[in-house]
Amino acid sequence: MKLNRWFVIGVLAFLLIIFVIHYQMPQEFVWKPTFSNTDRQPFGCYVFDSIMAENMPHGYTVSDKSLPVLAKDTTPRGILIVASDVEMRDAEMKSLYKLLNSGSHVLIATEHCTSLEDTLLLETAYTFRYKKIRNVIKQKEERDTLRWLADTLGMKPHDYLLFSPLCEWYLRDCILTDSVSEDSVCFHPAHDTITSMASFNDRPIAYTQQVGRGRLTLVTAPLLFTNYTVLDKGNAALVFRFMSLLKDLPVVRTTVFCPDALEASQQTPLRYFLSQPPLRWAVYLTLLLAVLALIFGARRRQRVIPIEAPPENHTIEFVELIGTLYYHSRERRSLVLRKYTYFAEELRRTLHVDITDDEDDGTELLTIATQSGIPQEEVEQLVAELRQLAAADEETEISLKDMKRLIDEMNRIIKNI
Repeated sequence: MKLNRWFVIGVLAFLLIIFVIHYQMPQEFVWKPTFSNTDRQPFGCYVFDSIMAENMPHGYTVSDKSLPVLAKDTTPRGILIVASDVEMRDAEMKSLYKLLNSGSHVLIATEHCTSLEDTLLLETAYTFRYKKIRNVIKQKEERDTLRWLADTLGMKPHDYLLFSPLCEWYLRDCILTDSVSEDSVCFHPAHDTITSMASFNDRPIAYTQQVGRGRLTLVTAPLLFTNYTVLDKGNAALVFRFMSLLKDLPVVRTTVFCPDALEASQQTPLRYFLSQPPLRWAVYLTLLLAVLALIFGARRRQRVIPIEAPPENHTIEFVELIGTLYYHSRERRSLVLRKYTYFAEELRRTLHVDITDDEDDGTELLTIATQSGIPQEEVEQLVAELRQLAAADEETEISLKDMKRLIDEMNRIIKNI
């Protein structure tokens, strides 16, 4: 009896040690692009979808509806498709044209799309890079330049630094004609309606064009619309520039072209249990016993009145989590620069003022001071401190007091405009 007791204690202690070891081990990121709205890994879209849902003026939703289903509603909308590969059948191509002709703006971010290449007479190519993004990031290799070309919504050309594997595909050719037919799945807009928007290492990766009453935008770098790019230094502004094209419409992101996203949302333990005959019968018997227990238990107990709690908003928890991570890691400069990025984007979106460019500071800072009711001298001092901090070396740090002061000043301006 004593031997058995020590054996049980030893097994429990061993399991406890194994649990502690696995719990303390750092978790490896999974660098697989799923584009799922529930995936918090680098190439999922949980953070991206959460931020877009909070910031798109006319609403943002994620749906698994196909293009033919979306095309039944002729209300102009912004349709966002983010996937590694987009292959459309004839019915989907006709639905795409119907959406465009009804005044919708369709933004497709994909690496290769054979059906669109045949339809739009464009061609994409691959740069034949062999290094994975995980290795590039770990080795801290140099970043390449993505150049924003289009002057959209008053936004000036700007350079962004990205790792090369994020933009491996580019537009090699784009031959456009004037033939447009609703009965055909081929629609080619006129030459003067196409606008090149962005290039990476002098290779075009994005363009937009007028189709019917709507607009089609094609981006060959879908990884720009993932959690990693949104949280990567100052590149969140690049994502907002692309999404600003859809800001005047309610936006729907469809995941129908993302099999990994659909599998992540649909695959559940119960689905696996029901796919195996022995486990399926075990589930049925368990449910039967549960129903019988409820029937006999209801005779002796009073029916419980459930308490329904109102839906919780987890946005504040998410923001607190990100802030806590920066605070405990003592990266106060990074936290201020992150806030500065969103502060500059908010001013650009609401007042059409770009504080990252000092060419026209007098007019722009006067506009901020007038709209917020804050003295211009205070606005100029705040912008000067933020620019100086952004231009400083990465080793530069600031005090906790200065961090709180700068963030409070930015919040005060945003609240007053």
